Amino acid sequence: MLDDPTQVTPSIFFLGVDIAGASNTWVCELAERTSDGRLSAETPAKATLVDIVSRAEAVDAAGVAIDAQLTCALSEEKGFRSSDDELRRRLPRDCINWVASQNSLMAVPVRGRQLAEALSPIVGTIIETHPRACLLFLLPGMSDDVKTYKKDDGEAATKRLWDAVTTRFMIQVPILNKVTDGMLDALVCALVAWLYHRQPADLEHLPHTAADKRGRGPFYMMRESVST
Repeated sequence: MLDDPTQVTPSIFFLGVDIAGASNTWVCELAERTSDGRLSAETPAKATLVDIVSRAEAVDAAGVAIDAQLTCALSEEKGFRSSDDELRRRLPRDCINWVASQNSLMAVPVRGRQLAEALSPIVGTIIETHPRACLLFLLPGMSDDVKTYKKDDGEAATKRLWDAVTTRFMIQVPILNKVTDGMLDALVCALVAWLYHRQPADLEHLPHTAADKRGRGPFYMMRESVST
């Protein structure tokens, strides 16, 4: 990531975070140049939650999208929210296991909510998203790659998806020989944060309807008709 954002063309920054364990959480920094609106992305990197908060503060990030369940309700004891159920209904039958119960993921929602809470005094927009489902809706013609890229032999599929996303949104990125699924997911999350500010009609809100819900960050997904 850039060391000193004050020494480059003025930009508005958006961060995408793929939450996993302490040694496998990825962040992508997406910058929109204020002069012409062009997008550029730094190479996504592994980061601690403290690093992510520090970076968001350093660049005065306009928005952060996180791949983690950021809300919960005591009444939903099985760990599935209304928003999770809705996303499962929209996915092909062989993909519904992409949406897991919070009870089965414990570290992810806990770390996600810790990050959202720490970011809330710094970042005005904090949202939840699901990058793999976003890729399926964004690139329906590449559904085989979307179903493959997280597998052990999915390196080629991951690179094809990375190239398709960066080309579609004309994102200037470093030339990379290898892209991991965490890097790709972090990039998609950053794009969702950018879309929320620049093309909100290309996102769809999956509401969490429980009366006793709590947390930070509404759940937004890319629509199949995302424009560029």
